[in-house]
Amino acid sequence: MIDLPSSQPYNLFMSEHNPKESCRPGPNHLLSPVSADLSGKGWGVLIVAHGSPEEKGNIHFRQTFSMLKKMLPGVDLKQGFIEHAAPSVLDSIREFPSNVEGIAMVPYLLFDAGHSKSDVPSYISEARNLFPELRVIREWALGIDQVLVDILLDILPPADKDKKEALVLIGRGSLDPNANASLYYQARRLWERRRGGDPKVTFIGVTEPRFASVMAELKPDFDRLLIVPVFLFEGVLMDRIRHQASQFQERTGYDGEILITPAFGDHPLLLAHMAKKITRLLYLGRTPMPRWPVVRFESLEGSGS
Repeated sequence: MIDLPSSQPYNLFMSEHNPKESCRPGPNHLLSPVSADLSGKGWGVLIVAHGSPEEKGNIHFRQTFSMLKKMLPGVDLKQGFIEHAAPSVLDSIREFPSNVEGIAMVPYLLFDAGHSKSDVPSYISEARNLFPELRVIREWALGIDQVLVDILLDILPPADKDKKEALVLIGRGSLDPNANASLYYQARRLWERRRGGDPKVTFIGVTEPRFASVMAELKPDFDRLLIVPVFLFEGVLMDRIRHQASQFQERTGYDGEILITPAFGDHPLLLAHMAKKITRLLYLGRTPMPRWPVVRFESLEGSGS
């Protein structure tokens, strides 16, 4: 039967819908304040989220933001959405007090594609136009950070040599080849550490191979099907994935185990990782170099970046 949705206990949003306990508890001890004292830095931090046309996705992010805020006491932390939800990124920039030394923009995004490479630099330019004396720095998306594999290992059941499994990873899909390649890179990392089924990498939109096409060709000759949406938050696309999984079950009559892992933006490992990234960024005081080829945009040189 399909476990829809998965009920990992770390996921406070999902547990409202399915309170069943998991045999693999999340590392909730990581949800503790970062010890570094950043209150005297005079910097504001703006967490940039995508936003969803489905309000439960925005609620999921806001709950995650509240948890992150508790982990960074003394830091002026605000949230802003790129689209679909309020407040907008620019509205949040205007909310910072005039005496802040600078703003650090931190995208709560999985991969460095159009939003990270184009939208965030445009926000930086607009912030500097609004506040010419303001220093603005940024972080990059999670991309190839090891924490993504750590999380997938935590929310997946261990590999079982006595069970034949199909493992399907699903990304959003992008026009940016580096973003798509990052998902393949993480899939290989996952296999190296977990073994088990060889992950099939798919995308819900924009590029190939599409999740729907892979599911249409999948032969139900396995003991369990593990469907892994590589998504941070609930929303329209998570609903679409669950619907297509149900269609597979109805079409094939498959009666084995199907597990769909949850969106993991509020996983304790990720929250701890994001808190450390923010702490490091504020101490560094400049934008770190990305680890992928950069699409050209306005240089960040000369303004504290």
